[in-house]
Formats: sequence, structure tokens, C-alpha cells
Amino acid sequence: MGRYAKDFITQVVLRADFVTGTAPITGQLPEGLLAPLENYPVRNVLNRSRTEVRVQKTPQGPVRDTRTINFPEHNFWTADRDLHAAVCSEYTFIAQRQYGGYAPLREGFLELAEAVSAQFPGLRIKRLGMRYVNEIKLPEADAGPGLGADFWEHYVNPLLLGGLRFAANDGAMARHMCTTELNYGTDRATIRYGIFNGEYPRPNRRREFVLDVDTYCQTEMGPESLAARLDDYHAAACQVFEAAVTDALRARMMMP
Repeated sequence: MGRYAKDFITQVVLRADFVTGTAPITGQLPEGLLAPLENYPVRNVLNRSRTEVRVQKTPQGPVRDTRTINFPEHNFWTADRDLHAAVCSEYTFIAQRQYGGYAPLREGFLELAEAVSAQFPGLRIKRLGMRYVNEIKLPEADAGPGLGADFWEHYVNPLLLGGLRFAANDGAMARHMCTTELNYGTDRATIRYGIFNGEYPRPNRRREFVLDVDTYCQTEMGPESLAARLDDYHAAACQVFEAAVTDALRARMMMP
């Protein structure tokens, strides 16, 4: 994704969810966690909650114990609001809207995760994920006419367009989104693709195709495993994108 003059990425998210109790941030953020966030001057704290359900065996049968856990989520943005970082007792993430390349985003996320680990040596991660959202927008006249499969087959792998061809290009289609989930054991990928249509439920009138690639694992790991896993997920996301688009779209992405 870094070899093109331009891309269609509208959001990238790197996120680690913590094993409960291993990052006990209960109030103000510890000073040791502020150093990686010094370039994020816009800040606030939001009150979040999650519901925990436990099933206990009793002589009378299973009993569900439901409780709500409240926690503060510390949010940080760069001055232009392009980068958003969050830290709390449950997770940490960095999200970016104007993609500046994998290397700086990876470095910032790992620096933040290392700071959390240094503050809480018992830190464990139960889920690690990387998500790339591509919104392929081709409103230019030279991209060609049409809104349906006959248009998109020039830019998107035809294997992803069966539903569009089934719906036909009669001007009535309001939305067509598909989901494919891949299971590689501990590693997973969820790929969402199609016509989202921001004006839904009105019929679609835009030449915009979404390719949303979420790679992740739900296996407990230590912070030392994050870097290699992220590199694997980035490589997988790039492979999915390259398999999903055609040379015609690559040529447009090469143009400054």
C-alpha cells in the first residue's frame, strides 16, 4: 500500500485489547503513559462501560451473573485531528484518517503499547487487530460510465462483483455489501466489500466501492509479540488489496 502515489485509504486502526485486570487504569493516566502522546495536544476523557456475564453452577442449576464495569477512556488527537489515540484499562488503539504509511503508524502504536507494558509489567493482550478501510472513489469522467458491475469490473476483481451483476444496473440498487471471513487458526481476517452508499436508502448514484480488511487474532500474548504480528497483518492486508483490484486501478493510483 505504500508504493502508490495516492491511495483510497480513509481509515487505519491498530488496536490491542487487554486481558482484564492486567492494565488497571482507574483514574488519571499515569505520567509514564503521557510521553508517547506528547504530539497529541487535543485531549478528553470519556466514561465507558462494558457488560460482563458469568454463568455459575448452583444446586438449583446455572445462574447468570451480569454486571456493568465502568472505566475512563483517555483520548488524544493531533492538532489536525488526523491521528486519534486512546488508552484505558480495557484496550489501546491508534487510528488515522489520512494514511501516512505503515512504518510511522506501527512505531507510534508500539511505543504506546510499550509504555503501557512498562507501567504494568503483567500486561497481557487477548486480541490484536489491524484494520484498513479503502473507499475507492472514481467520479472522474475518464474513469468511464455506469454504476454497476460493468463499470467496476475494470477496477475491481470480477470475482467480487457477482452480487452487483445479479442486482443489475437498473438504477434501483440502494446498497450491496458482502462479508467474507477467513480462519487461519489463531489468525483471522474479515473482508467487507461492495457498495455502501452514504445516501442509503436512496438508490445509489455514486461510483464508490468499499474494501474493508480487518486482520486480527484472539489469542493471549505478551507485548513482545506485537511487532511481528502487526507485520504479518500488514502483509496480509496488502495481499488482499492487491488481489481485489485490477491493473487499471493500480495505474490510476500511480498517477500523482
